[in-house]
Amino acid sequence: MKQKVKSGIKIYVFLILYLTVSTTIYTIYINKTNHDFSIFGKLLIGGFAYMLLGFTYGNAVHKKGLLIGLAAGLAHFFLIELIYFLCTGIFHFEVLPFFINVLLAVVGGMLGVNVKKLF
Repeated sequence: MKQKVKSGIKIYVFLILYLTVSTTIYTIYINKTNHDFSIFGKLLIGGFAYMLLGFTYGNAVHKKGLLIGLAAGLAHFFLIELIYFLCTGIFHFEVLPFFINVLLAVVGGMLGVNVKKLF
């Protein structure tokens, strides 16, 4: 039980650090240029985050990377959508980014299983 808690803390500290760095870069870009990223830029940053998410969970569990990556991707995508809905009152769901992000989480989960245990 203690090992699972440590592993969970390592995963979320790693992801929070990535989120902090990418959000800082994104904010600086918006302040300097006064316009938003294109859909390609958003998919690139979000896709990398979902791949890291799947990788960290797959590496922590170290079995069934396909299912672990799928579950982590789905859970976090809908959690982010729920938080966005509660903050803005707008539910905006696009199918293509959903499938791309979840697919990248699955790929990350499969990669995480095949790498030496880090988390």
